[in-house]
Amino acid sequence: MSGVSEGPGSWPPPAPPGPSLPAYPAANPGLGPGWAPAPQPVDLPSAPKLTLRGALTSLSVVLAWFGVAAVLAALVWWQVTPLAEFTRTADSAGMDEEQLSKQFATDGWFWVIGSVGGLVSGLVLVLLRGRNPILMVLLVLAGGAFATFVMLEVGLLLGPSDPASVMAATPVGGKIPLQLKPEAHGVWFAWSISALVGSILALWIGEAREAGRAQRAAYAPQSPQHALPNRL
Repeated sequence: MSGVSEGPGSWPPPAPPGPSLPAYPAANPGLGPGWAPAPQPVDLPSAPKLTLRGALTSLSVVLAWFGVAAVLAALVWWQVTPLAEFTRTADSAGMDEEQLSKQFATDGWFWVIGSVGGLVSGLVLVLLRGRNPILMVLLVLAGGAFATFVMLEVGLLLGPSDPASVMAATPVGGKIPLQLKPEAHGVWFAWSISALVGSILALWIGEAREAGRAQRAAYAPQSPQHALPNRL
């Protein structure tokens, strides 16, 4: 009786079966089922090259936009600004505290209107024509300076004449309104500074959009022919 029994009472008992190992997908199509190709890198569109025609077109759009915006801003400035007035005296003209506060309001309204106009202009223009961001930021800065000049000139046309030109013809006690122009030269930078802020905000929005598109493309489901396992 040299054989070893394999029944229930045999000795030594048979070893229990080991744990089954998980089946991993094969590294390439010929090694087994469950294979799927690795996701391919997403090619993002490159920025278009700057051309002379494109630069001139962008320049024309920016100047036209800021010119129209500055005229509209000047009309609003003219309507909402209370103009300070001199009071004609026997030998000169004077201004009380109330009129001095109106003179400060002229500067304040110029800053507020110019800041809103520049911010909206920089944001919209860079969002619409942001294919060359550096060029557009430079053009928006120049457009802000152009809008400042236009708004000042239109304000002078809409407002009263130079007080010195009408003082001699004004009787004593008469009122001589000031011209519609800011006295503080610092407010001249309202358009350019706010336009720069708007363009930076537009660039940030554009980068966030591109990052979102790239993320959605990277995690997009693959086509059915790639998703099915290879059974060959």
